Amino acid sequence: MLQNINKNFLIGALAIILAATLWSLDGVLIRPNLYSFPAMNIVLVEHVLGAILLSPFLFLWWKKIKTLSRKRVFDVLWVCFFWGLLGTLAITEAYFAGFRWETTLSTIIILQKLQPIFALFLARLVLWEKLSNRFYIWAAIAIASAYMIAFGGMWTEFFNTDFFTTPAFYAILAAFAFGSSTVFGKDLVDHLGFKTTTALRFLITSVLALVVVLIFGDITSIGSFEFKHWQLFWVIVFTSGAAALSLYYFWLRKVNVSSATIFELAWPLSGILFDYIFNKNFLTPTEIVFSLILLGSFFMIIKENK
Repeated sequence: MLQNINKNFLIGALAIILAATLWSLDGVLIRPNLYSFPAMNIVLVEHVLGAILLSPFLFLWWKKIKTLSRKRVFDVLWVCFFWGLLGTLAITEAYFAGFRWETTLSTIIILQKLQPIFALFLARLVLWEKLSNRFYIWAAIAIASAYMIAFGGMWTEFFNTDFFTTPAFYAILAAFAFGSSTVFGKDLVDHLGFKTTTALRFLITSVLALVVVLIFGDITSIGSFEFKHWQLFWVIVFTSGAAALSLYYFWLRKVNVSSATIFELAWPLSGILFDYIFNKNFLTPTEIVFSLILLGSFFMIIKENK
């Protein structure tokens, strides 16, 4: 059954699933400990630390960076602004709203998981990705399963969601930012490589975040971070931050964008598993059934890429 599968695609799919799992771990365990601080300051600090860690790659590949075409400069700016700055800020604000009980976390998860819809549309429009009808059928099944996992037996809440509340808007904005940046990041990582792409993403996003904080925020509040908070920031860098993004970009070269955005749906699946492991909240029958369907759809998409 597995002998005809593209081994690079298989490993790439597993790596993207692992990266999505690390992002889920961040949302469930790490970021809740920082919700009392301004979200923009969180974005600034985590990107500055990531930029420091990855800065050697910028010096090593500076000659190649200087030769970027206008199109790829556009790709860099899009990824840094939408994924690095706007997307991270929006999802952090949405999470913080959930932690303050201004909305439910399931609502944030379900709206943010509109991301594959944006990515699939733009992958077809920008990258001219045209996959088999079977792929799109399994992609639709995966998206529907992810929604069911996020809402459990309360999937009808989706139709009762007020999409114009601030947390809902942040979640949708993050979905667009992440989905579109996957498309533009694909061309960039194919040209620059994963190390340079990740380093550029963190450096330029740090600069953008610093400008925003200096104009609209209060940079002095960073001084209120305690030692335990700085520990959490470094955990983010080596898990869901620089480490996860490096892993994601390294294997994005082997996986088409349309498939990659579906594999990122491991986020809600790993979220409920972490909730069970750390909070002892048992999985409902609905969550178990649709988790198996989601895993099955992952396998069928991998099987399609022979």
